[in-house]
Amino acid sequence: MRRLAAIVLVALATGAMLGGAGAASASTLSTARARDEIARLVTTAYPDLEVGNVVCPPTTRGAAGTTFTCTVQVPGTFLVVDATQDGTTGQVSLTTPDAVLTKPAMEQFVAASTSIGALVDCGSAPAIVRRPGQTVVCHALLDDGTGRTVTLSVRDTAGTVVIASVT
Repeated sequence: MRRLAAIVLVALATGAMLGGAGAASASTLSTARARDEIARLVTTAYPDLEVGNVVCPPTTRGAAGTTFTCTVQVPGTFLVVDATQDGTTGQVSLTTPDAVLTKPAMEQFVAASTSIGALVDCGSAPAIVRRPGQTVVCHALLDDGTGRTVTLSVRDTAGTVVIASVT
């Protein structure tokens, strides 16, 4: 669940060269390489998730401090990635306001938190993308035959979750 932080750290540590080829002029920068690099980083961080399209604005201002937002398609949802240019040659830092949670990890977390065995279902999407403060609802069928609705609260973009309520 902390793989998202790895995306940010890898991009910051390597100074990911994301701009470049095809720049329209000295004042604009193509985001084509950024799309490819973002897809690569997300695929590396989440090898079990299929990464689809990465959508970014076609160009951005070629100036340090310029930011642009891209959307990454993952199964059943989208991940927002923000890029900030560190220079005028295409170096960017990546951040995201979202946590990427996998369905199996959420289900295992809930099952491990029960006092008796449980079959847990956190929905049909293999990836769950939420912002800190948002929730994920899971349903647990306990071994004694009773059912519970478990609401998880997302604490940070690294994917830390806590049980907010059980009803």
